[in-house]
Formats: sequence, C-alpha cells, structure tokens
Amino acid sequence: MEKKAFSFGGNVLRVDLTSGLTWMEPTKGYIPKFLGGRGIDNSILYNEVKPWVTPFEPANRLIFGTGILVGTLAPTAARHSLDAKSPMTGGIGSANSCGHFSAELKFAGYDHIVFQGRSRRPVYLWIDDKRVKLLDASHIWGKTTGETDDLIKEDLGDDEIQVACIGPAGENLVRCSCVITNRARAAGRCGLGAVMGSKNLKAVAVRGSGSIAVAYPDRFMEIANKAWEKIRVSKAATTRRKWGTYRTPDLYNERGHLSARYFQDDYVNPEIIRNVDPEIFKRDYEVRRLGYSVCPISCSHFYKVTDGPFAGLACEGIEINDLLNFVARFEIDSPPAVIKLHSLCNEYGLDQDNSSGAIGWAFECYQRGILTEADLDGLSLKWSDYRVVAELLRKMAYREGIGDLLAEGAKRASEIIGKDSEKFAIHVKGQDSIESMRGSGRGWALGCVVSTRGGTHTRGANLIEGMGVPSDVCQRIWGIPRLDGPLSYENKANLVVYYEKLQAVLDSLGVCMFCSNWAGSDLLGPDDFAELYSAATGNEITGEELMTVGERIHNVEKAFNVLHAGFNRQDDYPPQRFIEEPIKSGPMKGEKLSRERWDDMLDEYYKLHGWDRATGWQSRKCLEDLDLKSVADDLEKAGLLAR
Repeated sequence: MEKKAFSFGGNVLRVDLTSGLTWMEPTKGYIPKFLGGRGIDNSILYNEVKPWVTPFEPANRLIFGTGILVGTLAPTAARHSLDAKSPMTGGIGSANSCGHFSAELKFAGYDHIVFQGRSRRPVYLWIDDKRVKLLDASHIWGKTTGETDDLIKEDLGDDEIQVACIGPAGENLVRCSCVITNRARAAGRCGLGAVMGSKNLKAVAVRGSGSIAVAYPDRFMEIANKAWEKIRVSKAATTRRKWGTYRTPDLYNERGHLSARYFQDDYVNPEIIRNVDPEIFKRDYEVRRLGYSVCPISCSHFYKVTDGPFAGLACEGIEINDLLNFVARFEIDSPPAVIKLHSLCNEYGLDQDNSSGAIGWAFECYQRGILTEADLDGLSLKWSDYRVVAELLRKMAYREGIGDLLAEGAKRASEIIGKDSEKFAIHVKGQDSIESMRGSGRGWALGCVVSTRGGTHTRGANLIEGMGVPSDVCQRIWGIPRLDGPLSYENKANLVVYYEKLQAVLDSLGVCMFCSNWAGSDLLGPDDFAELYSAATGNEITGEELMTVGERIHNVEKAFNVLHAGFNRQDDYPPQRFIEEPIKSGPMKGEKLSRERWDDMLDEYYKLHGWDRATGWQSRKCLEDLDLKSVADDLEKAGLLAR
C-alpha cells in the first residue's frame, strides 16, 4: 500500500495554456528534498526553464505553491509562494503572500499549480475540487483586481471562492506588476503579474471542500498549542498585533531608515512624520484589525476615509512600505492620500515598491532637469504632490505616455533615456530598491543586496540589529559571540546566512516571518518548526536538518541566477550612491557605507556559504554536500562553477 503524504493536498496541477490541457502529478516526488512552497516551486523552475528563455516567452513557468503546514492549525500557516523567471532581474522571480487562497487550494487537493504556454485569448482557471476548467476571461480583461474578484464570484455564483488575479498592470506587462489575492494581499516584487499577463491568464479561482490530515494529530496539536502560546506572550508579536508593520516612524527617521526624496537623504522633515503618525491612522481611519486563517497576530488593518476628497474610500493596509514609498520618498504627509495611493496600487495590480521606485527616479530626474514637462506629458513633478504620483501610477498601469517608460522600472528607463540618469536609478540586480542602507544595520544592508530575487529585505536581511540581544541568545540562535550595534560590520554575515536559510524554510512551510525569530528573538525558531513539520508529515527532522534544506533551496536559486542572469560578485554591492554620498541631515548625518568594510563582510558571507570569494560562484563541494550534484554539473558545463 502506498504511504499517505500527510499534511499535503497530494497533487501538482499542470496547466498548458497553449493547448488548454490540464493534468496532475503526485507531489511526493518533490518531498522532502525541497519541502514545499517556494522550495518545490524553484526546483521546478530550475529544471524546466532554460537560460535562453526570456520572462515573457510561453516557455517560462508561472508556479503557485502552498506551504507544507498550510491547511493545518500551525500558527500563521496561510501563505503561498509565486515563482517564475523575473522580468525585473532576469533571474529568480519569487514572491510570497498571505490570505485565504493558499488553504483553499490545498483543500481542493493541490499543493502547486504549474502554468506553461500562452493562451490565445484571455482566460481564468477555475478549480472546483478535482474539476478543473479554463474559462473565458474576455469580459474581465481590463478590469481592476477588485472588479475581477467581484465578477468571477458573480460568474460562478459563490462568494466564498478564493481568487488570485492581476489588474491592468499585469495585462499590460508592466514589469512592476503583482498578483493580488483577497483584494489587498500582494505577491509583490519581481514583476510576476506581468508574467501572468504574458500568458493571457487573468486569474485563478479556487473552491475546495476537502481537509488536510496530519500524521500525529494529538502530538501535532500539543506542539501547535505551545507555538501559539509562545507567539501570544511574545513582546514583539504583541507590538505588531497592535500596530501592524506601520509603527514608530519617528524612530525610523532618527536612525536613518527613511529615504527622503528618492535616497537623496535618509532623514525626513520631522513635521512630515508627525502628520502621518500611526496614532492618527488608528484614531481617525482604522475600522478594525484583520488577520487571515490561523493567524494569532492579525497585524493587518482595515481603513475607511469618511470625509474630504477621498470620502468613502476603504481598503486594507497600511504597511511600513507606505511610509517608505510614499511618505519619505515623495514627502506626502496626508493620511487619506497615503491610503488612496495604497488602494490604487492594489486595484491596478501594481507592486508599490517597484512602482514608487520608478516614479521616484522620474521625480529626481525632473528636479535635475534631465526630464522636462514635455517628456512627462505636461506633468510637473513637485515633491509632496500626491495627485501627480497617483496620475503616474495610472499611466504606468496602462502604459500611457511617460507611464510606458516608467513601466520598465528605473534601471531600464534610465538606460533608455541616458543623459547620465543611470546614476540616479537606485536598484539592486535590476530591481528597484526601497531600503535605506547608509544608517541601517550592516546585516540588513547585506541581506537586501545579496537577496537572490534582487534587492529586498525578506530574503536574508534581519530586524534584530540594535535590539540589544544578550550574548547567550546570540550564541544559541546565530552561533556568534555577540551582536554589536547596527553600524558594526562584525558577525553580520552570519545573520544573513542564517536568515536566508530560515526564510527559505518559512516560505516552504507556508508560515509568516512575523511568527519567527526574524521578528524577535523570543519567537519561533528552527527547532519549533521542525517539531511542527515532523508531527504534521510523519517524517522526523531536526531544526538543523531543516535549515540544511533551506540552504539547498537558496543554492538552487543562486545557481538559477548565475546561469540565467550571469550574476557574480559585482552584483552583490549596494547602489553606488550609498557608498559615495553620506546622509545629509539628522542624527545619522555623515553616515555612508564603506566599500572596504563591505568587501570584508562579503568575503565572510561567501566563506560561510562555501562559495568562491573572487567570483561569488558556487563550488562543486558546497553543492554536492547539499545533494545538488546535477546543479554543479550544469554550472561546470556552462563554465560558471568555481574552481
């Protein structure tokens, strides 16, 4: 008798959009080597997409992946991964989001959906347990994400259907487009909405009536209850439960974490920060807190504007990204305007991080005379004018006028117009940056820069620096004798390697980073997740072994980047502005990154991974130690394996 795969839906759904054919294969062929979620997604991507395939070709894959613990009562297990070759970087395109979609997909019996090919007309995929159909989406094409959600539920006669969809931005192949679930939860960064649009795929709608069985129910519930309690009493989780991610903007400002006027400075006028204090959002606009299935933190919030020009506006948000992208970057100090811009990004299906990056670049180019009103469809790009930002978001989503240029992202846009504008395009590996690095923790900066998906803080950067973690905790969790202040370069590479592995594990289990020791040293660590995994699947594993799988996943992504995008050591440096130009004002005035100290930190980072210091490439030994001999063979054949 075949052994049951506990904690899994059991199937990988394959969809060929060119032929319209769908079929299933068992998930068990991919586990436990790559766990699930992001791990299995990128294993499939690595094996099936060749280096010469471009992101918008039918041969690119678009893969939805649920995590192993999704559908169980493990805390925060409500996340899904979305992976493809990235239109932003040409390497790994990887996003992660929460909501009810992931659990619904598993309840229908599927752990992953792999899309290939391109439909001749707009379609959406309808999954009703084992009944799978591609349905005409011509009447939905051109609609916003909210309209799409409503129309699909109306078509199918069920308000409980879970929908993942793109808006106009994805349809128009805007490189900073994203995929939205539950009308507000974005699988952002990397331009995966554009990959979905390139396949003429408007949405995935799913309804599942099944359930997920765990191997040892009593043991699992005992472990899960301990995890829930650990999160309940955590100081870090309690703070996030009250405020979400949007909190202490004044502290962020004092520490040089806010990029003013598109990174021209890392300190914002304090009056602007006072006008968008979290207390104002909570007092005047918050309706209630929100959380998704099995989330003990519920860090999201629902807002409604009751008066003024945006009266009647209601949406889910606001996140710390809004502080970075709209308040600091453009000096917008009106809470209703910030809510409006956040809502527009959701409706258009725009990733606000990349979108605001391209617009910020345009603002600075206008300030410096590189772009004029004639270039900008008559628009005058004045800092603090939210109306102009809103109009540019619309133009980007529909590739109208100057929006067609900005839809390419800051790096490509600067290469198109030239005029020395390239040095003002702040990006990492081709993806627009939102993270300030000059006054931030050096481990934070390193994690943002070396991220396999291109500049982002959720693949290795940490929130721990500056928290005063005791030395015994440092030794126990990260294996370092102490954690010096944020501006120290010592031991920071260790933090990055640790969190790269842990975050790969979290994305593969389908749990949120905010329940892990990424968000606070009193939260869940590898041993906690290993216990949950073992009881759920029946496959015993230790925390150390789980982290080894995380390292394997990370190395597959690294190899994909080397083979597809040619990334090497030179791509692991921060934007030059952060090395050459110090912070101009505020308590962190004069701070900038040191190229020499960065080199030392990067050397240590490569050493910890077992990679070559000169090139940043992987060695055969490090790959074979991770049971990735075929990957080493591929790199050697391409002449990209370290000797």
